[in-house]
Amino acid sequence: MVGRAGLAAGVLGLLATPALAQSPWDRMFPVGDSCYHRLYSDDHLARHPDQRVTAMTIVADPAHPADPWPAVTVRVALRGGHRAEAVAYCQNIEATLYCEMESDAGGFGVEVAKNGAVLVSVSRAGMGFETERDLVTLEARQGDDRSFLLGPARACR
Repeated sequence: MVGRAGLAAGVLGLLATPALAQSPWDRMFPVGDSCYHRLYSDDHLARHPDQRVTAMTIVADPAHPADPWPAVTVRVALRGGHRAEAVAYCQNIEATLYCEMESDAGGFGVEVAKNGAVLVSVSRAGMGFETERDLVTLEARQGDDRSFLLGPARACR
């Protein structure tokens, strides 16, 4: 039987481990140029005809100060060759990084996934992007643009 002192020492030891002590931001963006990307294959897009996003990148944005929240830049490529980019400010909420996009353009959650990937999930408010032609909103409740599994990447700038 473990005494109170042993139990307390065990709990403190667990809390001191790096994986548990790090915030979601620190786990997903450990260095200033951390980034994630996915280019969807033609085969994937054929199986998901309602998916408008053909590629997505999320990268830590050192151009925006981290006070009070760190920022990311989200880039999307859309069917038809359109591209858009937006900045979002993030905060750690339990095991999720929640990011709100500038200009009240919605938001998204980011969670750690397997093999160093992240899962980006569109918030109830959607994710709004301004393309060269119009405004595009990814909806959380319809279509095939609700969540995106992005892998770690290099040189996303």
